[in-house]
Amino acid sequence: MRLVKSSYKIHTGSFGRSVRFALLSDLHSKEGRKIDGIIKLVAEARPDYILMPGDIFERLDGTLQSDKESGYELIRRSREIAPVIYSIGNHENGGIRSWDKLKWNKIKCIPKYYAPADVEKIEGSGAVIVDDGYVVIDGIAFGGVASGLINISRGPLLDWIDGFCALDMPKVLLCHHPEYYPEYLKGRDIDLIVSGHAHGGQWRVFGRGVFAPGQGLFPKYTEGVHDGKLVVSRGLKPSGVIPRFFNPPEVVIIDVE
Repeated sequence: MRLVKSSYKIHTGSFGRSVRFALLSDLHSKEGRKIDGIIKLVAEARPDYILMPGDIFERLDGTLQSDKESGYELIRRSREIAPVIYSIGNHENGGIRSWDKLKWNKIKCIPKYYAPADVEKIEGSGAVIVDDGYVVIDGIAFGGVASGLINISRGPLLDWIDGFCALDMPKVLLCHHPEYYPEYLKGRDIDLIVSGHAHGGQWRVFGRGVFAPGQGLFPKYTEGVHDGKLVVSRGLKPSGVIPRFFNPPEVVIIDVE
């Protein structure tokens, strides 16, 4: 399936300079998955930072190491272009497996567990992991909201977010689930929020996605810019068991001014 590049501009006035971000989400690394086209588009764009808001891998529990190689390669080669900031998706922390009324519904909650070997290899590949917290790099605060599907509430853990929002500097938030935006993040003092997860709605009809986990039928947050601050990627995974229709995977470039 062809890969496309989508470009957006965000105006915040907070950065004091122009900053370019590349958004790479939902690779769902599998053995043999090719990333040369992704890296080519990112390198041509020459971003200042590369944001990966989850599901680059299928799981981080220490199993299926051969399936993870394309994910590690994506991080390594991206880091040769620009700093990589990485947060955690639902596949990576175990928030998967069941459906109910066309929305995600975990039958039971499981402890969040990332195998040390997997985490070390991600960090060794050059990524900075933000897992329900934030870091400051070059005067920019980068936060990461991990998938909350493993929590009893099935919602995100946000006890740290007020401190993040109070920082007197530009703030960029990686949040795998775009459906968290209206309930938890809209109206907060955050300059840029990037998400994935929805895979563009999988099938797109008249410019709208048909279905997304957590949003149901004809979801609102499947791609593009919302409220001038939320940018949703259609993801990088090509067609799988459920094929993509009129919905090519994408590399997203965001210019913030």
